[in-house]
Amino acid sequence: MHCIIPAAGKGSRMRPLTWSNPKPLIPVAGRPMLAHVMDSLLEADVDHITLIVGYLGDAIVSWARAAYPDIKVDFAVQEKADGLASAVLLAEQYVDDGPSMIVLGDTLFSADLSVLRGETRNMIVTSPVEDPSRFGVVVMDGSSVAKLVEKPSEPISNLAIVGVYYFASGKKLMRYCRELKEREIKTRGEYQLTDAMQLMLQSGEPFGILDIDGWYDCGKPETLLETNRELLDRSGGSGSPVLENSVVIDPCFFGEGTVIRNSVVGPWFSGGAGVLVENSRISNTIAGTDSEFRYVILTESVAGERSIVHGSPSKMYTGDDSVAET
Repeated sequence: MHCIIPAAGKGSRMRPLTWSNPKPLIPVAGRPMLAHVMDSLLEADVDHITLIVGYLGDAIVSWARAAYPDIKVDFAVQEKADGLASAVLLAEQYVDDGPSMIVLGDTLFSADLSVLRGETRNMIVTSPVEDPSRFGVVVMDGSSVAKLVEKPSEPISNLAIVGVYYFASGKKLMRYCRELKEREIKTRGEYQLTDAMQLMLQSGEPFGILDIDGWYDCGKPETLLETNRELLDRSGGSGSPVLENSVVIDPCFFGEGTVIRNSVVGPWFSGGAGVLVENSRISNTIAGTDSEFRYVILTESVAGERSIVHGSPSKMYTGDDSVAET
């Protein structure tokens, strides 16, 4: 199966973490966001990925090809941020009349996508939310999708579209995305995929919904840490650091070559390879590869790759190659 992954955003709300690293490659629970997405797609027998990239897009494409060598990976570049339907249409040359999925590159979720194998309807993954005005929503009529609305001003439904879609025909999807642009149908100044799907629905294309087990927000550092905790709680963590007079409180994820000396680490610590923690107390923190922590009490923090943290900070967000010392 083919899957289109829009991943062109700058991740402005995640700065400074995204100054030198594209948002889909920011680690959570020990792996890049995009790795969690692509692992889920394997359940649906996805063997062809089209990445829609922009900001730092070369890094995303290179990582995907190296991390998933058995999946065909191609890409298109989105020059203008004019909506999800416009981004999806950039993949037109790569789709055929078989099924295609769309999954947003920073949408972490837990759902059984194996049920999509052989599905003849278009399917939308949904989740009930308290504030539907922030999302595209699905209005149901019994067990059938009756209407799709992008960011409704009135509470017509609490079923939010979470950013995971299945289309029985990739070519039909592209036809309606193109029609949306030709007719200049915009919501809030952009070509929305929700509006393209509404055109499909009005033309008699059937849609169903698929429930989700978990939907995790990685929109800003605070929610990234919440997602890190939830994923570590689900998995129980992993990795075997070198411990010297130290204690680990699970769940934690430790990359290869992690060394912990005279310290207490955890719960909810997630670190890349080559991390050093010495004479410190660290919890609820994501630490990039080859980062170093000495004589610090740290919590609710994110440190980029090769960060050096010495001294008194108790909470911080840093990008790659940062230094914080006292």
